[in-house]
Amino acid sequence: MAHSAAMPRRKPRLRTELSDADEARLVEAVALFGLPKAEVVRRLIRASVQAGPALSAENTKAVVALASQVRMVGRNLSQVLKAIHRGQAVRIEDTEPVWRGLHEVIAAINDELTEMTVAYGSKLRREAKLALSEEIEP
Repeated sequence: MAHSAAMPRRKPRLRTELSDADEARLVEAVALFGLPKAEVVRRLIRASVQAGPALSAENTKAVVALASQVRMVGRNLSQVLKAIHRGQAVRIEDTEPVWRGLHEVIAAINDELTEMTVAYGSKLRREAKLALSEEIEP
């Protein structure tokens, strides 16, 4: 069917036949990740070429919560910068505890994200027998 200006092109689709064993593995992956089949396949494609992190449904929820924390840190930094520009900021020496606290929060977020993406992705690739020889184990 030809596409016209009135009918925009749809996203590419893939239809494939699976063996019973592969279908069982896909169903197992769906249950393991808590994601729809299409999303499992997309993530497996990305992970096979290491184009994105492999996250469980639980880790995906954690990333959303961490993103909220990052936004809060960003708002705090923005408020500090606005106060500096207005000439209302305290001396930099007096703000050291704030900066130290922000650094600790950012480091904790970074550590948690690294654990989720590296460790969980490595586990999934090992289970799928896709581990790369240069892959660093956590």
